[in-house]
Amino acid sequence: MNLFLAPIQGITMACYRNSFAKIFGGIDAYYSPFITTSDIKKASPSLFKDLLPEHNDAAVKMVPQLLSNDGSDFRLFASALVDMGYNEINWNIGCPFPMVTNKKKGAGILPYPDMLKKFLDIACGDSNYKITVKMRLGLDNPEEGMDVIKLLNEYPLSGVIIHARTGIQMYTGNVDLDSFEVLHSACNHEATYNGDIFTFEDFKRIQDRFPSIKNFMLGRGALRNPFLPSIIKGQIIPSTDKMSMIRHFHDEIYNHYKNTLFGDRHLCDKMREFWFYMSVHTDKDGKFMKKIKKCQSAADYLDTINLILNPSCMWSNSPLR
Repeated sequence: MNLFLAPIQGITMACYRNSFAKIFGGIDAYYSPFITTSDIKKASPSLFKDLLPEHNDAAVKMVPQLLSNDGSDFRLFASALVDMGYNEINWNIGCPFPMVTNKKKGAGILPYPDMLKKFLDIACGDSNYKITVKMRLGLDNPEEGMDVIKLLNEYPLSGVIIHARTGIQMYTGNVDLDSFEVLHSACNHEATYNGDIFTFEDFKRIQDRFPSIKNFMLGRGALRNPFLPSIIKGQIIPSTDKMSMIRHFHDEIYNHYKNTLFGDRHLCDKMREFWFYMSVHTDKDGKFMKKIKKCQSAADYLDTINLILNPSCMWSNSPLR
């Protein structure tokens, strides 16, 4: 069984991936936030900064992701990634945000099989890299997804990750396991399940229903509870160790942004993003998140965090304890 960490734009950057792997573990491969290709026939090095080998721990398996609806652009960018040492490229046809889908990118390309076929004819013409696909059930309905799966079956892909929602659902509502089952059963490629695995019980429910699935992608569930991958893998982490691990993780992320961002306000904004996920499981009543939102300086932020990360007064009601 393999566990993958989903790409979360603005969050799961190199510093996050490296620290997560070192401190928590349990993840077999990390997928990078997408890079958008363009019709400028040059892959600018600045776009690949987060993927540079010097920024990524060699022991951490990383899969770069591209957002594109043009096979030639994808191939150009993929070739640049191959030159950096990557041999697997993930194609994002699952991003549900309107600013992406309105351009017929991400999940927005799913209703257009002719575009998909034209893309794949070109992108799959280079044997220097493997292509995996991350998709939704469809943009508007799962019938679109079935047409896409039938098309994907015609190409030499290395795997298909299916988020069990449509694009228009964004991240709301329930995952549609019935539709996932239909797409998964029709898929000739190795399939990965993605969607709403927040607890070990969620994982077991999905695993029991789909015993042939060997790959699972965790997203918001792992960001909210970074111990979840290890729990799924059967590792026991003493409650007494969890606080120090969270502190270590936080400090590495904080110090990275402190050294790379300009100004306290920008720093506080980035750390609020960090706590937006973590606080779901560590701050049930929202008391400390309210304090974090009010921080406008690094000094105020650190004072608040030192209170939050004090073992004697924090997380008494948290499932992480």
